[in-house]
Amino acid sequence: MSTPKPLARLARKVGVENLWLYILAELAQGDSYPYELVKAVERDFGVKTGKVLPYVVLSKLEAEGFVESYVRERRRYYRITERGRWLLREGVAYLRSLAEKLGARLGGVSAESL
Repeated sequence: MSTPKPLARLARKVGVENLWLYILAELAQGDSYPYELVKAVERDFGVKTGKVLPYVVLSKLEAEGFVESYVRERRRYYRITERGRWLLREGVAYLRSLAEKLGARLGGVSAESL
């Protein structure tokens, strides 16, 4: 059975359209460079990003102070800042709250069991 369109749309919206969340989650594990981040996001979260979008997202995150970059061995690495850790916690808390509210409509399903 193929994936229903609403579910596929949800996966896209929660996935690649919120790439910043997955990038920050990966950077919370340690510094990384874009190519490595793309592979980690796909491996860990099943989100396929394409080749350009991660650079755009990283540039915006850096401009807003959520990540910072440095060059090592001819590669640009990124690290999460304290402000980025705060944003990641807020993003996860929002999703957890939303899952709790939706789960409650299913008859007491908690975010942990989803």
